[in-house]
Amino acid sequence: MTQHVSKISSYIGSLLLMASPLFGGGSPLPDPDGKEANMKKPVHVFILMGQSNMFGFGKINGGDGSLEHAVKNKELYPYLIDNSGKWTVRKDVRNVQVMNFKDLKNEWMTISGKSVGPEIGIGHYAGETLDAPVLILKSCIGNRSLGWDLLPPGSKPYEFGGKTEPGYRGTPGNPAGNGEKVQGEWYAGKQYDDDTESAKKVLENLGKYYPGAKDYVVAGFCFWQGAKDGGNPGHAANYEKNLVRFIKALREDFKAPNAPFVVATMGHGKKGAGGNAGAITDAQLAVDGSSGKHKEFKGNVATFYSSPVSKGGSANGHYNKHAETYMNVGEGMGAALAKLLGGFKGSSGGAGGSVDEGLFPAEEYSLCKKEVSDIKRKKAYSYILKSLDRAAKKDDEKGKQAKEFAQGLRAFSTETKDRVLEEAKAKPAFTLMNIKDHLKLLKGLDEEDALKDCEKNLSKIGNIKSLVTLYKKKVSIDITIQKRGESSFTASSIKRLVSAIKKLLEKDGLDETLKKEAEDLVAELGG
Repeated sequence: MTQHVSKISSYIGSLLLMASPLFGGGSPLPDPDGKEANMKKPVHVFILMGQSNMFGFGKINGGDGSLEHAVKNKELYPYLIDNSGKWTVRKDVRNVQVMNFKDLKNEWMTISGKSVGPEIGIGHYAGETLDAPVLILKSCIGNRSLGWDLLPPGSKPYEFGGKTEPGYRGTPGNPAGNGEKVQGEWYAGKQYDDDTESAKKVLENLGKYYPGAKDYVVAGFCFWQGAKDGGNPGHAANYEKNLVRFIKALREDFKAPNAPFVVATMGHGKKGAGGNAGAITDAQLAVDGSSGKHKEFKGNVATFYSSPVSKGGSANGHYNKHAETYMNVGEGMGAALAKLLGGFKGSSGGAGGSVDEGLFPAEEYSLCKKEVSDIKRKKAYSYILKSLDRAAKKDDEKGKQAKEFAQGLRAFSTETKDRVLEEAKAKPAFTLMNIKDHLKLLKGLDEEDALKDCEKNLSKIGNIKSLVTLYKKKVSIDITIQKRGESSFTASSIKRLVSAIKKLLEKDGLDETLKKEAEDLVAELGG
């Protein structure tokens, strides 16, 4: 029974990763509030690149497999429609799509046209995460490989299978090239050049794409690609090296050295499966900052493992145009992006949580649709549990499902409360700085009283408010770096901050937990 409840709890956990902003994970999101963005702040731009599936082939209209069917018949993605059944519109997120210098879309974030891509989930997450205007800027075209068309700057020629593969701006006849664009002939990295330059032209004419905008910051990147590389053993074998360079090159090109970067794996790609698809999937997972393989990516690069949420088909076949695949991957990438950005509005740090275990399989509780919908809409757990408990009294299949659902929900609530309180013990100053966010999280679980008592105890720790103040200075520096990049000014600011923390560490009687937290903060700052 314990193992079964644990499984159910993990399902609930996956859903709550979706339902609560502070978990940094998936669907569903709250309904758009219809408010316009605060235009006193710069537009936060998220650049989306890849090949045809990033371009978007999920069908909007039709029967099973369409977005219309998923929303109106299966009650998925409820934030996409309003009470009258019309597609919602976000007035704080702009949806722009370009392809080889041509404008394909320039509108507020909504559902339009014949097909949908991952930009919808990404855009809604970005809009909920940031208290600022958001521009989703998609620049891509189909049938392009990372090992050739999208090959990034810095890539050198290499040997594979007795053949020399061209480096950036090289050709089969001149693999090394001369660093210049090749006129009249396709060259390695040409699509990288076209996609980045197309995006830059949008930014040069910002007011055309985000009315009233005067300033912007490139706040992140998303990349969904890999199908074409799967047809070339050399490209598949070198995918990880190329992807690492690609991430670094984009950040350099757009002067966004610390911007979060999210990669999604191919839906048909399995971990450790072997073959070209397996090699590409493993390479994509390897760049995730939590893997430990690329230490410079810790906390700023995340990979969303999309296999569990794919509804079938291959990347080359556009997943049979199943809209749920595109929505699920978009939500997964958006959730990962939100976590890298630090949590939802007003939060400088979320409660964390994995986002690569797949979305909550609502079909597991197909007879408890109302309760699943209530969780999606973030109603109080006590209300949902009462409903489940009533249904559980019946000696039928629905009663059995409701009983399992309630057990998992209670287990998850307890686990979450315990985890938050453990974080409070380990990082009291960090918790105190984000106390409102933590309280908001536990309120959704009907557990806020536990943290209110903890808050009182935290505030009594000597010198904790001093460390909170220093934490806030770090947050301010991080925001400055994100907007303007690193500079001598930010370097000196970090140096002064490290000095201030060290002075705090010299104080007599400093609480040992607080001392460890301050030392960790110094190490994080490189002091």
